[in-house]
Amino acid sequence: MKHKFQFFFLAIMFIATVLPFSAAAQATDEFVLRSSAASVEIGDNITITIAGKALTDLYAAEMELTYDEQQLAYTGYTSNLNNQAYVLEPHVQGNKILLVFTLTGKKSGLTGDKDLFTLSFKASKAGAASVSLSSLTTINSQLEKTHGKMGNGITLSVNNSNSGTDPGTNPGSNPGSQGAENPSTPSTSGTSILLIDALNATNGVASIDVGSKALLEAGKNSKDDSVTIKVNSGSDVKELQLNLPAMQLQQLRSESGDVKTLRVETELATVSINRDVLDTRTLSDTSNLQLSIAKVDPANLSQDIRDEIGNSVVYDFHLSLDGSLITNFIKNSVIVELPYKLGPNENPYQVVIYYITEDGKMEVVRNGKYNTDTGRVQFLPTHFSKYTANHVQVSFSDMNGYTWANEGVLGLAAREVVSGRSDGHFIPAGEVTRAEFVKMLIQLFDLADSSATAAFTDVDAGTWYYNSIASAQKIGLVQGKDDGSFGVNDQISREDMAVLIYRASKIISSSTVQAHGATSNFLDGDQISTYAKDAVWAAKQAGLMDGVSEGYFDPKGKSTRAQAATVIYRLYQELK
Repeated sequence: MKHKFQFFFLAIMFIATVLPFSAAAQATDEFVLRSSAASVEIGDNITITIAGKALTDLYAAEMELTYDEQQLAYTGYTSNLNNQAYVLEPHVQGNKILLVFTLTGKKSGLTGDKDLFTLSFKASKAGAASVSLSSLTTINSQLEKTHGKMGNGITLSVNNSNSGTDPGTNPGSNPGSQGAENPSTPSTSGTSILLIDALNATNGVASIDVGSKALLEAGKNSKDDSVTIKVNSGSDVKELQLNLPAMQLQQLRSESGDVKTLRVETELATVSINRDVLDTRTLSDTSNLQLSIAKVDPANLSQDIRDEIGNSVVYDFHLSLDGSLITNFIKNSVIVELPYKLGPNENPYQVVIYYITEDGKMEVVRNGKYNTDTGRVQFLPTHFSKYTANHVQVSFSDMNGYTWANEGVLGLAAREVVSGRSDGHFIPAGEVTRAEFVKMLIQLFDLADSSATAAFTDVDAGTWYYNSIASAQKIGLVQGKDDGSFGVNDQISREDMAVLIYRASKIISSSTVQAHGATSNFLDGDQISTYAKDAVWAAKQAGLMDGVSEGYFDPKGKSTRAQAATVIYRLYQELK
């Protein structure tokens, strides 16, 4: 249906270009812009509404909006026309947004004053931001091209006065470096923000010193447990070096308690550092924690890597204390967000993070998740090195009829957690063994432990599943059978799948799957084993599993490959 509407609208537009203007088509419709605010602070959200004024008979329109992308970041749209017209998804290219809609069927066009589109933006950089309509084509209900008048554009003021920060020279900084020594004030969200400009770079490298006074003051002003440093840099900055007073970072306090997280937002990438990365380190009053973020020159990558990633940008990260690299992080102590723009026909769940090893190999970082609202991929590295975000084009020819499982299957396949059983075929209706299901859980959630050993009688060392089952046994994910075996080749039942999901959720500290004393409304609830009841109710409450048909859970039924992939991926999506 979507393709038919697109064709219909293109046909209308074509007809309109070849037909002359008629006398009835001479009325002029005006299109104006309206802003939710004239002045905003960096980080604030703002909306721009495109409205028709004194419309006479507007049946379809194509319009292009231009905005200053340095000051504003497009985040989404809504339209009041969705219930009465076909609205195409806005096409965004650079600083231009193409908006298209058409009514359908034989009916009159829109009349009077009408809000057509509301676009959302986030203020990202200080300065004057202009927004205007750059082109417009309108058609009436007789499929005649009409006169459409574009109203004046608007100019917004984006400023940083909310932070109270005036970047200045840090007395202890190196000559030519930039610094921040003045205190900040908390933003309306409760997070205290320091704004720093890094507009000048030497050979593409910008070095910034954050002053002790500014950092401590930001901590005092925080209303939550974090401080954000926003770095504004020019397009010539290819590497950013941020120097932080380590002792003061570890001492950050606010009225509500310790400030645990420092978030560094740059135009290259965003890095959040928990101060526990310093807990085991020896610090002095002059200790310097340096965060380095750099774009890697493609010429420095092997041809194989360039062929694999295409136009994706590779970023090189380093974190050092007094010149010595910090090579490993405590789990979940560092979060990185990389920008990635989805291409045509790319699915967000197939965007993954790759770690590029020192010997030039690419390894999947399975915890990477693409956020459609921010246009960034977030992941939790265990160490710093070279990383890139890339879309993995994977598909299976036998997924017809399994639309509900596509995202789970393709999302796991892109992360190399599942694969087909024959060339181009996933076999979605195939059964899943207990060993296969455990391995999927261990791989996706990075629970493998190379030192783990298995004590089950049917789990042999050297097999493809040995380490996964050994790791699962060590952390209490699996317990095995009364006879001492695990049941490696047994087909996993739906109730046992719920049990493993329930346990995995607790192990990885998720609050997604909780029993909360729930009771079943399944018609076959009395057939669920006692040990599985809490897990089944919790999985249903969390939306991870449901009945198979007509109110039945089918606890002893065997899980299919499509069901297993979907359940695991749903848990993965819910984790924070």
